Amino acid sequence: MPDLAVYKKINGNALKIVACVTMFIDHIGAGFMLPYVRYGYYDGNLSIDQLNIIYKALRMIGRTAFPVFCFLLVEGFIHTRSRLRYALSLLLFGIISEIPFDLLFFAEEEIDNINMISALKANSYLIWDQCNVYFTLLIGLLVIWGIESTKHFLSEKKAPIYVNWLFIFLFTGAGCLTAYKLNTDYDMYGVILITIFYLLQRYDYIRLFAGYLYISQLGLEYTSLPGFLLMLLYSKKRGKNLGMFKYLFYLFYPVHLTAIYICRCIAMNS
Repeated sequence: MPDLAVYKKINGNALKIVACVTMFIDHIGAGFMLPYVRYGYYDGNLSIDQLNIIYKALRMIGRTAFPVFCFLLVEGFIHTRSRLRYALSLLLFGIISEIPFDLLFFAEEEIDNINMISALKANSYLIWDQCNVYFTLLIGLLVIWGIESTKHFLSEKKAPIYVNWLFIFLFTGAGCLTAYKLNTDYDMYGVILITIFYLLQRYDYIRLFAGYLYISQLGLEYTSLPGFLLMLLYSKKRGKNLGMFKYLFYLFYPVHLTAIYICRCIAMNS
């Protein structure tokens, strides 16, 4: 494969922006357009076939986001000064994001109620039924953290290599089971993708190829190819140090979910 070093000019902040924009586009389709049409609010001139094409296009664009977030999670895990703070940040924003996530994508009652607390009461089962993507990322982080910690411990004890692989399977299996039981977004598939990116971190081309080959087997995920091409051009640099402003990327998730929900309610009540 030709050396792409000269083209690797995309830093981590740029990848985050791409992931956020494509995620936003995806969620317009899933959280606004789909329920707006499904529950009979749309009265325009477009046919169902035309609406389906637009909806599918939005969702296909959005497939880029998740693999990029998984990739950046692994990069962040490798380079962060505090893995504990990283994990707690994911947990905190996962909790903050859960209500807008549930109402936007899964509400069946009062879907046009702009009062989110009242709408949540009408759909009280939701809070226990699934978890947003932050919890998938958190579980993936804990899995690779466990793998790395065990690897160092076993290396000091000069344990056979198969013991290390046994723990890799145990940690990954436990993470997959947890994600599945909690019904997190992308559940075990996300955990496995994160593990692939981590285990193959020394082999840039191979880990991206393996990651795409794995995730592309799931529905429309084969359209995530643009994201993998951008990751191929990753410069291994974080980009400008944003200081505390880095949390704006974390905050984007609950804020854009809430904004789309409010816009949907306004549109449905107009």
